[in-house]
Amino acid sequence: MSLTILIPQNWKSPLFGFGQRTDLGTIIGLKYYASDTYLGNEYGTGWHYVMLADKNDEDEEHRIEDQVKLLSPQELKTTLEAEIENYQHQIQSLKQQLDTIPDVSTESTTKTEAVSAIQHQSTISPPELHRLVDAAKFIIKEIAKHPDYLTLEYQPDLTLGDAQSALSYLELELEPNHNSNATSNTSAQK
Repeated sequence: MSLTILIPQNWKSPLFGFGQRTDLGTIIGLKYYASDTYLGNEYGTGWHYVMLADKNDEDEEHRIEDQVKLLSPQELKTTLEAEIENYQHQIQSLKQQLDTIPDVSTESTTKTEAVSAIQHQSTISPPELHRLVDAAKFIIKEIAKHPDYLTLEYQPDLTLGDAQSALSYLELELEPNHNSNATSNTSAQK
């Protein structure tokens, strides 16, 4: 069953839709303020969008259409890859918890299975470091331009720029050419 939404002819169509990701979060709502209404006169006519930055939070951002900026393809890719990685780890953890549930027919091996599951859980490989660095750089960039952060009178000894620089240096260290050059230089010095 498909849903059809009819928009009055004197309203322009919205530029964005439900579920799209913006720099302020995922679009979860749309409102239209007509020009002949109090809300239109008070807050501007046209489409207004409701965005949710964190699905586990109740704080919403409300913006007019001109203030909505979709994530770039690279930002969207990085965000989705980080979410996929997180969900994969959650699935793996849940599967391991499921494996530790004793089976009634094999109750005598319960302790052995539980120990095995715990040992297996400790050997799960973490996400690739390159992906974590990319995600961290993206998150720091988002923090730096977040309206709440910009209003803070926060002046730490180490800034977000310092964190971005540290991640850039780490990224250089992870490059294959950099590591092989460092190895060959060390071998040449011996």
